[in-house]
Amino acid sequence: MCARAVTFTLLFALALLAPARARAQAEIFEQGNQRYQQADYPGAIVAYETVLSAGFESAALHYNLGNAYFKAGDLGRSILQWERARAISPTDPDVLANLELARSLTADAVEPLPRFWLVSAVSWWIDLLPRGLLIATVAAAWLAAGAGAAARILARRDDVRRVAGWLAITGAAVVVILGTNLFVRELGIGLAERGVILADAVPVRSAPADQDDLTLFEIHEGTRVRIDQRAGAWAEIVLEDGKVGWVPADVMGVI
Repeated sequence: MCARAVTFTLLFALALLAPARARAQAEIFEQGNQRYQQADYPGAIVAYETVLSAGFESAALHYNLGNAYFKAGDLGRSILQWERARAISPTDPDVLANLELARSLTADAVEPLPRFWLVSAVSWWIDLLPRGLLIATVAAAWLAAGAGAAARILARRDDVRRVAGWLAITGAAVVVILGTNLFVRELGIGLAERGVILADAVPVRSAPADQDDLTLFEIHEGTRVRIDQRAGAWAEIVLEDGKVGWVPADVMGVI
């Protein structure tokens, strides 16, 4: 549950910003880490949220922010931040371990319905690589394909042309396969909007109206939901066990 130090990914991303702004955000991130180590969890939350509000995010930042919220006793927001970290780095063992622990503390014991094998296969493919590694791999494959194609055209030796051809084909294949993965992830094509309940207890209604006689059941802080549609200030949600109903949209945070 401890906060992570500044990672290479964070430093690299900040280096792409203006130097003064990069230094400022790195310093604020480090201040958050120091405050966390000093058990000043509200101070750590302020620091991490400041970095987020500046337009920077990473799995490490969301992970640390989730840790700070957890230590501060805010289970809902800790799960929300860890879910956002998992969206960026789906296989991170620390994130997955924290989510497993946090869910064991939630009031709602929701048993997920079995997933159709094709849906599971698509989810596995989409979450195959962390976002940063996926971008780097696609970029490297693109360069390899271009270099291979150029060498194939310009080289005079047959053995060099043969190797260059294989390099171009392999690079192009990786670009097509993983590039499609990246395209789908970045645009969210076919991905349902999901959220985490942040209020202590929320009545779920059969219609988007604040009437007690429409109450179907109650859900609690930390429960993850799928958001199917919105109607004004209301959102229709689906739980992992298939239950459906309407809640005010402001009682949850979007992953």
